[in-house]
Amino acid sequence: MKTREKVALAAGGLAVAAAAGTVFAGTSGAVGPSPAPLVQAAEVSCVTDGAGMCTVRHGLGVVPAVVVVSANTPGQFNAYMLNTVQGSYTATTFQVRAMFNQATPKVGGSIWFSYAAYGGQVSPTSSPMPPKTTPPPMTTRPTTTPPSSEPPGPGTTTTPGGGSGLGA
Repeated sequence: MKTREKVALAAGGLAVAAAAGTVFAGTSGAVGPSPAPLVQAAEVSCVTDGAGMCTVRHGLGVVPAVVVVSANTPGQFNAYMLNTVQGSYTATTFQVRAMFNQATPKVGGSIWFSYAAYGGQVSPTSSPMPPKTTPPPMTTRPTTTPPSSEPPGPGTTTTPGGGSGLGA
């Protein structure tokens, strides 16, 4: 196919796309909640205290509703777990705690991590509880033993009330 034919074919394709209403032109605005949520993300480092904690300054200007942290460990023998400290969020700071394991804090060491702090009211996302269903009541049928069509065997006597007993 020659270049002139390729150009004509491409132009024809655009005309078909325009006729079908599938033309994309320009840019679109962001889609999401309005007003846009207040978010700050950064990569920081700090030196932990005797409990493995350090305080991080943020610039949201409001108490974060959520802070997400992710540890960046530069060496293969420098791995640690990192969590935010519950109740430590203020309009300017929050605390993180670094631990080697569940019982051993990373004391007096440098830690590197990324964080994203989300300001404003965040509504809790919870899935609705399924409706509580009550199982149908148990119905018990009275058990009846059909009468035997065989006559009682020798040495067996029938007692009033349908029971049987061994004769002596």
